[in-house]
Amino acid sequence: MNTFKVLTLLLLSLIAGCTNIAKDVSRTIHPMPTSTLSTSSLLSVGSEFFAGEGYQCVIRDDHSALRCTKELRDLYIHQTQAEVQIYPGDGNVYPHTLVTSRWDEGLIPGELISSEFTNPDVKAFCEYLTAQSMGSCRAIF
Repeated sequence: MNTFKVLTLLLLSLIAGCTNIAKDVSRTIHPMPTSTLSTSSLLSVGSEFFAGEGYQCVIRDDHSALRCTKELRDLYIHQTQAEVQIYPGDGNVYPHTLVTSRWDEGLIPGELISSEFTNPDVKAFCEYLTAQSMGSCRAIF
């Protein structure tokens, strides 16, 4: 009877699945001194950039935030998705905030998935903003 309980618990833990979230370093986006980077123009540029990288992007109806998602892995037993969000900060110290995370859902236990995440698309977006003289990204520690 004891073996049956152990096997049942093991089977249930495999069926239940896991959800894990890993975050990259949050960043602020500051306009260049010669740029007038408004929230609506930043969200538009961000949407175009990330859509070009394969993300599905949605700008909120009131143009206050951008949310983009991209499937990184879509297996029958496990899915991984990257999410990027841009939203206004406090206006002074943090004009705009950029956060990115990775969501893992499925049957692979969290102990087997890295808790570290760096999104190369976010780094490329920050480099693009700088190259276009629109803004610069700074890490929030």
